[in-house]
Amino acid sequence: RRARAGGRRMILDLHGGFGEKGRTSVACRAAGLHILVDCGINTSARGRDYYPLIAPESLAKIDVLIVTHAHEDHIGAVGWCMDNGFRGRILMTRETREEADSCWSVYAEPRHRALAMSADIEDLVPGESVDLGGVTLTTGRNGHVVGGVWCSLSDGETVLGYCGDVVPHS
Repeated sequence: RRARAGGRRMILDLHGGFGEKGRTSVACRAAGLHILVDCGINTSARGRDYYPLIAPESLAKIDVLIVTHAHEDHIGAVGWCMDNGFRGRILMTRETREEADSCWSVYAEPRHRALAMSADIEDLVPGESVDLGGVTLTTGRNGHVVGGVWCSLSDGETVLGYCGDVVPHS
């Protein structure tokens, strides 16, 4: 949960997707930033358990949402996050953005789909690094699905490597 390096610490919050198929969601707090990687839904649950286990007051603190690919267990809750306080940047690959509505049209409530469709989404280019303001995001293709990426977040001392899904030769 916590990694210390040079007096600073990177804190991870696990909001779903562990021990279950669905609602994959990992938050990282580092260098004054709150970053959420993926925000999926759990298709075998109903009600509140359908969505990531993250409270509205925590969603309101998220600065950046990184989506690794367009499967429901990684992207299905984007509109729900927006409806519950998230107002930060959204980054995903062009291919993921092009496939996103095929997921939202099936798995999102109509108002959540509308919010997600209206979001200002920034292109994430695999292989290019992005300075998020104290944390560097690096990505590469994971081979799982068109547009899918692994990512690493670095505050200059601590690195979090994350890959939602992979295939053996990625």
